[in-house]
Amino acid sequence: MNITEHYTVADYLKARMEQIGVEQMFGVAGNYTAAFLDTILADDNSPIKISGNANEICAGFAADAYARLKGVSALYVTYSVGAFSLLNTIAGSYVEQVPVILINGAPTNKEDQISKQAGLLYSHTTGYEFVDIHMFKPVTVAAERITNAKQAPYQIDAAITAMLTERRPIYFEVAEDVWRAACQKPSGKLSSGVGATNTVSEAQNAAKAAVELISSKPKSIFWAGVELQRYQLQDEFLALLDFINETHTVPDQHIHFVTSALSKSVIEETHRYFEGCVTLKKHEVEKLVGDDGVLIGVGAWTTGKDTGNEDIRSSNTILAAHGGVFVGAEFYASVTLEEFLHAMLQEFKAIHEANQQLQLKGLRVQNSASFTLLSSQNNLVQPLGYDSFFSAMSQWLTEDDIMVVDAGFPLIGAQSVKVPSRNGFVAQAAWLSIGYSVPAGTGIKCAYPDKRAIVVVGDGAFHETCQAVADQHAYGQNTVVFVIANGIYGIEQYLVNPNPFRQPPVDYPDKLLNDVYQYNDLPNWEIAKITDAFGGKGRKVTTVEQLYGVLEEIRADDKNNFVVELCIPKDNVPNAIALEAQDAVGEDEIDNPNWPPAGKF
Repeated sequence: MNITEHYTVADYLKARMEQIGVEQMFGVAGNYTAAFLDTILADDNSPIKISGNANEICAGFAADAYARLKGVSALYVTYSVGAFSLLNTIAGSYVEQVPVILINGAPTNKEDQISKQAGLLYSHTTGYEFVDIHMFKPVTVAAERITNAKQAPYQIDAAITAMLTERRPIYFEVAEDVWRAACQKPSGKLSSGVGATNTVSEAQNAAKAAVELISSKPKSIFWAGVELQRYQLQDEFLALLDFINETHTVPDQHIHFVTSALSKSVIEETHRYFEGCVTLKKHEVEKLVGDDGVLIGVGAWTTGKDTGNEDIRSSNTILAAHGGVFVGAEFYASVTLEEFLHAMLQEFKAIHEANQQLQLKGLRVQNSASFTLLSSQNNLVQPLGYDSFFSAMSQWLTEDDIMVVDAGFPLIGAQSVKVPSRNGFVAQAAWLSIGYSVPAGTGIKCAYPDKRAIVVVGDGAFHETCQAVADQHAYGQNTVVFVIANGIYGIEQYLVNPNPFRQPPVDYPDKLLNDVYQYNDLPNWEIAKITDAFGGKGRKVTTVEQLYGVLEEIRADDKNNFVVELCIPKDNVPNAIALEAQDAVGEDEIDNPNWPPAGKF
């Protein structure tokens, strides 16, 4: 069994984490995980850095953002009271395919037995021993409750293998009296289980069908999806696009690509083939591709934010994601994205080697009336609002910045910002938990110390996780947090009743429908002064001219963290929302003659 007196379960988990590249842990200390943390601290040569956070939610979102950029991260918490706070963050990591290891310490076996037999309720316990693990099983690809050292190695190896295979979170719940128990040493290295079956891939058939459809409809546009980043296939995607454009397109009519909110910056937006970051609603896609065009989604997910909550599949779409490929209505199972890209390239090469040229043409979003792409204009006389702020961001961001944007109006407005670097934009654009961005900025800076995290968040979301500013200052980071303060939960008001954002609003007989609902009003914080308590520099901005002055100050100071409060009118919205609001129907806008909204109810 190769068990030694000094090798323990804590040593085993530590070794496995080091082998797969874990270098950063986030969390809030608790006695149940102390033995594991102390084992890491005792090894001066361990690459794993343990960072404490203001609370568990800040830790969870920081770990998620770190893992998006670096590949894997880990969290440590204590039983129930710590773990329960992380359900939201782990669910987000699960939905958006981010590999995070959650390590939860648990009461000892003796405590568990006394609780069962004598009815004694220990700290942080409910009386039900499986409450924590049952909560996390639905939002992880493996959840293990480790209560003895004999089974521990097999449980740890199985869970980590599942994470490497699925690239989603896993959960360990380890009894406190097991950490220091003697354990066998690891054998070999763990790896992904992708391909470890006898399944016959349909990649070649999918690629052949895809090329046939593209050939039959000579106008095309690619949709670069989030899986290109998750599986690090950006270069393979560009190699395919370059080959098609070099050998099979009409001169000066090359095929370009778009991204969407979830995949923004998977390819640098300065790329010559980049068309824009858009929302791909069904009618917009149909108008863009027409009868003789094809939309080719590569690693793109049809999530609500990216497709306007609509199913965009048609006879003119190819969608490769989630381990399969739709070519029109035909589905090809068991096709990894890497296999599909390789098979597509081989198909186009075979056509070229047969001395054939397909004479393909690229579709242009820029020339389509279906999509609204916002321009960036430097106009100091503009009022301060979403559009003037994001216009300034387009000019101010550099390749040394990584922008992370929160859910709601900020995410919608940020699609217009030109991001100059690959993976230079981070957003939780599928799960959409408000408050994600501020602690995510912490994780981004930990992942890339040479970059600067630029956070854009609404004031409502900032209220959720503002404590992350204290983490950033404590870590010595130079993160910048722009808080767009309109005093309301804007996106919530818009979804329920967009009337207050119309220009002018409809004058409904029910006056309640003409103003922002009181439950969407926010407490009036002095946001710029929060740095007096948390650390850093706070600035308050009320005009575009003041904004440009603060941007210059920030660029001149690369040592300190900043919180910038941007005061904008309550009814200000991004241009995309302003255009949509006139015809939108709110979910509870009951006096609207088109209520209830047909696409929702």
